[in-house]
Amino acid sequence: MRALVISGGGSKGAFAGGIAEFLLNDCGHKYDMFLGTSAGSLLIPLLSIGEIDKLKQIYTSVTQNDIFSINPFIIKKKGGNLMLR
Repeated sequence: MRALVISGGGSKGAFAGGIAEFLLNDCGHKYDMFLGTSAGSLLIPLLSIGEIDKLKQIYTSVTQNDIFSINPFIIKKKGGNLMLR
């Protein structure tokens, strides 16, 4: 059996994705198992089904504004009291 194992490490996941793309597309490697931890586990589902272009599009188009906001809660005033949702 041959396994593709990708470790975690935040931004290192993007680098690992590029290496995986090279191994799968350019080298033609075939894997029986795909395993990943942390950032690597986010890559594995799409790599395992051959959706490398979709994975690349996701990794290259998401910005910090897509992930973070100043206040993620909806604040409403009800009866003079603030309520978080």
